[in-house]
Amino acid sequence: MASDERPIVDWVNFPEGIPTFSLWDALHDGDLLSIESDLLARTVTLRFDVDYVRDFHHLPEGTQFVIIVNGVRSVRSLRSVPWPGGCPIPPGTPNEQQSIIISEYHRKWREESQSWTDFERLTSDPYGLEVSVANLGLGPDAVALQLGLLVARDSYVEAYIRGEGITFYAGEKQATLEEFVALGEAYWEAFADRGKRQ
Repeated sequence: MASDERPIVDWVNFPEGIPTFSLWDALHDGDLLSIESDLLARTVTLRFDVDYVRDFHHLPEGTQFVIIVNGVRSVRSLRSVPWPGGCPIPPGTPNEQQSIIISEYHRKWREESQSWTDFERLTSDPYGLEVSVANLGLGPDAVALQLGLLVARDSYVEAYIRGEGITFYAGEKQATLEEFVALGEAYWEAFADRGKRQ
């Protein structure tokens, strides 16, 4: 490799050396309601319903949490295909043993690529797309968003979006990254305090 060439970094992963932030507090267990890709504008708009955060802050019914990735350079979606036969857990199995059985079952799943269009269609699933992972890589001229989503309660999809910038909204109000995450943090802090008092 010539000295002026930069090594290729797998674009599925975050760009090398940029800080990452968890969006878990704001989006965990929320539903991804819609994905809107605008190829001409180079944007991807993600709309979430996180009812417990909305209710905690007394926001109007129907308030959505929105993330817009701007200057989109790449999108990718992968799905994990369950091993046939499901995950049989005998009645009366202790919780610790159940966790081991479920972990072994998940290790047998196969990861497959899928088209972005097919990923967007998943929002019409009657059970919705439930957020289990949400991470953001944020550099001076690049952002990378990773989402892990439970689909129909029995399969898993990962989505990756790379772009040049990102914008957050809580309803109609634009928010900074810190403000967006703080909405969820306030709920989880109150939740923890309730647990301590009981």
